Amino acid sequence: MVGRTAREQLRLRKQALILESEANRRRLESEWQHLRAATSWMGEARRLGQKARPWWPLVASLAGFLAVRGFRKSSPLLNRTGSILSLITTALSLWKQTRAKPGEEKSEAF
Repeated sequence: MVGRTAREQLRLRKQALILESEANRRRLESEWQHLRAATSWMGEARRLGQKARPWWPLVASLAGFLAVRGFRKSSPLLNRTGSILSLITTALSLWKQTRAKPGEEKSEAF
């Protein structure tokens, strides 16, 4: 059988572990709150994009018009605009892949 001092040591060790566990829980909760606060802007950006969804066709048309108008004025801009459009196409393809539902096939459209 375990002696009195051994039992007392075990009891004290148990209390220390319980206190350490509680401190770790509080630290984890604090870190989680900091993480949520740091990433809250992403939710706001998503909601803003959803609210602006009816305006996207108009904005895209206007951007296209301005791009074509810019092509006529200066040709050095043509190289930059072409690379920007290529980047936008790639980004759109990646965005569509991440937004696909789990059951759907992810298609690559370039």
